[in-house]
Amino acid sequence: AEGLSLIDRCIDHTPTAVDFYELKARLLEAGGDVGRAADVVDAGRDLDHQDRYINNLATRLLMRAGREDDARDRIAMFTRHEGDPERNLYDMQCVWYELELADCCRRKGDLGRGLRKYMAVIKHYQDFHDDQFDFHAYCIRKVTLRSYCDLLRFEDDIWGLPLYGRAAEAVIGIHLHLLDNPVVDDREVEPDYSNMTPAERKKAKNIARKKKKKLEQQRKESAEDARAKDGKNGNSNKKKAKPHVIDEDPEGKELLKLDHLDEARKYATILARHAPRRVSSWAWQYDVSIRRGKYLMALQALFKMRGISPTSHELFSRTVDFAQKLASRPAEQKCSEAAEGVISSEFPDLMSGESLPDFVASAARDVKSDPLSSLPMRTAVAKALVSTGAGSKADAAALILDSELNTGRGVDMETCRAALDFMGTLGSDNKNAMAALVKARFPFFEVGSRCPRL
Repeated sequence: AEGLSLIDRCIDHTPTAVDFYELKARLLEAGGDVGRAADVVDAGRDLDHQDRYINNLATRLLMRAGREDDARDRIAMFTRHEGDPERNLYDMQCVWYELELADCCRRKGDLGRGLRKYMAVIKHYQDFHDDQFDFHAYCIRKVTLRSYCDLLRFEDDIWGLPLYGRAAEAVIGIHLHLLDNPVVDDREVEPDYSNMTPAERKKAKNIARKKKKKLEQQRKESAEDARAKDGKNGNSNKKKAKPHVIDEDPEGKELLKLDHLDEARKYATILARHAPRRVSSWAWQYDVSIRRGKYLMALQALFKMRGISPTSHELFSRTVDFAQKLASRPAEQKCSEAAEGVISSEFPDLMSGESLPDFVASAARDVKSDPLSSLPMRTAVAKALVSTGAGSKADAAALILDSELNTGRGVDMETCRAALDFMGTLGSDNKNAMAALVKARFPFFEVGSRCPRL
């Protein structure tokens, strides 16, 4: 509040200073009000239409506020678009915009479009990888060996770069979410003709044919509209104008039909191989392996995570999950005798030789004795207390309510929302108490808002 008061005084003194609007927007975003932050930075952007930096910041915050159309209008001001600014951004390989757009679509529940945009980012990195072959011939010809060595070093780590990892992890998350929560599109399902009379069957087929024809007509009209915009916005020299490329699957429906487990496995393997020092790489590897029934690979992922961060909440929650799945798996999912021997001899080391309830209770004592323990760890231990029966709901609630949100580690909007969602399962009183703590940390936090996490 004091920071906002000071920045308001600055704006009153010099209302034409764009930097003040940027700072106010960042304060509002840090406080939890992304919508107002987007409005403020957009007002600052309106003072200087030539400032690309503030325009990009406005686009980013508008995306985070869920205002996709407004964000597209802002970014279009600095693109050479012939009817479709997103196509120009794709050609320029503007990764940050596509990631923000993909995140926006995912938060809205539009998983097809979100997956489409994440895959566009992955395609960019594949292009970076393929470009080295053209550069190879150039370097040999021009003898630019220093640049060539720099390229080779870059290509060695290209699949472990943070932006690629962000896109790949989102793709894995969406596929696993769809695997666990399959969605059936009624428009894509053929009606059951077997129980119909001949007249009903004929009528149903006619209706299906008309729907298909209507969809094809709409697709054709949208393509014609895009070409018409090309003609209006293009240069008078038609020879230099680039033809408009039509996206055959803008909604990502074909991507949603892929084998979700196989797609998740593919990208989890890439991350485990090229980003092995990242905890999240092995966390995703575990999530994929356990769904495939590959218990040895899941156990390996747990040990890799322990080698990187022994106190990680992701390691703790997955260790508990592994123990529960081992105890409840059917006989047909058991591994070979040799593999079972490895699991039975090595897995207890992850739990310090304790039983599952004792392991969880010990973790709860450690977390409770450390007031600065991270909020994600407290939430993970609280969930384990309830799921394993190692503690009561009151114990789980106290573990989270005792956390110091102002000084604790791992406190942000998403972790607070995850903790708040879990507290909602423990009763309305606990949820209200947690909401008060969150509001004290993030004054503009909207308790009732929803943000899907995959």
